[in-house]
Amino acid sequence: MSGFDTEKPEGADPERLIPPAPSEHGSTGLRPIKRLTSDDRLARINPETLAKTELHYYSAFAREFVRSDYNFCAAKMTIARGGKLVALEAEFRTAEAFFRKALGWANRMHGRNVRLDPETVTLEIKHPMSGRLVRLLTIYDHLFLKTMEALVARTLMMHERKAALDSAEARIKQIPFLCIPDNDRYAPEGVLLPDATEAH
Repeated sequence: MSGFDTEKPEGADPERLIPPAPSEHGSTGLRPIKRLTSDDRLARINPETLAKTELHYYSAFAREFVRSDYNFCAAKMTIARGGKLVALEAEFRTAEAFFRKALGWANRMHGRNVRLDPETVTLEIKHPMSGRLVRLLTIYDHLFLKTMEALVARTLMMHERKAALDSAEARIKQIPFLCIPDNDRYAPEGVLLPDATEAH
């Protein structure tokens, strides 16, 4: 794809199907989110910051990430210390640079306006990194819409859109992957240490 590197982080799913473009009368067709996974876990944590934000989303990926992963990540970020914070900070910088490049690429393409009303969910922001994660999801959905508009205008091929969105999704999925290990599994410089149970 011209001008945009779609190299995927480890763990990307190359076969993930991208939802088709909606009709011009459109709505996302996504089911409302009734409950977010890890609601109870996040509620028990004392916040560094205490705020709420409305996330407007269009894509199935954003919906499923918010439903299944957001509160888990938000809770883990709040209690992250030492090398784990270093690792998360490095991953956020990498992801933010990736999305700046990806959105710049998408914005240069001619697109045909697609009428699509977003779904909305309220998210708690208990740590600055939670806010950064919400911003990444917002930018992902901008990319989702821009590439959909380019697809409708025939300035982008389906396989090119799929490659770009697969790469964007894989980039965001690295964050919950880093959130899973406990703080003591990270060296001070942010490197994930071998699991002691796997070493024997």
